[in-house]
Formats: sequence, structure tokens, C-alpha cells
Amino acid sequence: MSEGSSKALQGCLQRMQTAMTGLDEIGDATVRSVAKDLVDALLDLHGLALARTMTFLMNAEGGRVLAERLADDDCVAATMLLHGLHPEDPETRLRKKISAMRPHWGVRGFRVELAEVSASSAKARILWSNPIADRRAVLLEVETALTDAAPDLDAILVGVAEEAQPESAAALQN
Repeated sequence: MSEGSSKALQGCLQRMQTAMTGLDEIGDATVRSVAKDLVDALLDLHGLALARTMTFLMNAEGGRVLAERLADDDCVAATMLLHGLHPEDPETRLRKKISAMRPHWGVRGFRVELAEVSASSAKARILWSNPIADRRAVLLEVETALTDAAPDLDAILVGVAEEAQPESAAALQN
């Protein structure tokens, strides 16, 4: 995703959050209820339309590949996730993220393993191969990367394992 698209997505999500907070602050309960019903109805309409689009796509020749390519776009993926329509399950998305980050993390002296994934949560662990000064920053970085990959999970817990056996930088990157 381009930097401009990423900023647009973040801006849109922030506006939505601000608006929803504003709805909660409306003093008139009837107005607040009608506004929330309108938001719910709009989301339902978009969800139904997207679900039908995905059904048509998945039934078309080459549709699965196209759906996966669409899901690689952060804006499209966010909308798919909002409506529970992402073509990949959370475990697949987490494994892809860990695989994509492996070279970056490996040269920095650690690797990440996915330990467990359930319908609502995931557990991962960091294995260190050499001393890293700011392990809390690494922990936050890994948590953020995995949460971005599977924001539909209620919890992603990242623990720290004992020191990994020393490996070459090449082995950590692969």
C-alpha cells in the first residue's frame, strides 16, 4: 500500500472513531439512537453488497486469486475484516506476516514463532539469538505487526521464550 493510501485509511478510521465517540455524547437519546441505527443500516448495506460481490468473485474463474490480491490492499482488507469477509483466516494472515518479517527480524537477532491460534486469540513467542538492548520496543513492534495482520482477533499475546540457540543470521532470515 502506498504511503498516501495508508494515510487515507488511517484518517478514515480516525474520523469514524471520532464520529462514533461524538454519537455517544449526544444528549438526546432519540437522536442518538436514530443516528446509530443509520450507521448500522449503512454498514449492513455495505456488508451485504460486499458479501454478494465476494460471492460472485469467488464463483468466477480465477476469482479466488483476485480476492486474495484485493485482500492484500490494506483499505480493502480493512473493509473485508469489518464485515467478516476476508478470504484468509487469522492464522494464515499471521503466518504470512511472520514470514514476511522474518528477514527483517532475523538480522536484528530474533525470530517469532506462532504458538497457538483460536477463534478469538493468538499466542506468539519471540526467540532471541543475541542480546538486544530494548526488548520492550521489539515486543511492541511484534505485537503491532501481528495485530495489524489479524485485527479481528480479540487478543494477540506475545511472550518471550528463553534464549534461542545461536544461529547464523542467514538461518534467522529464512
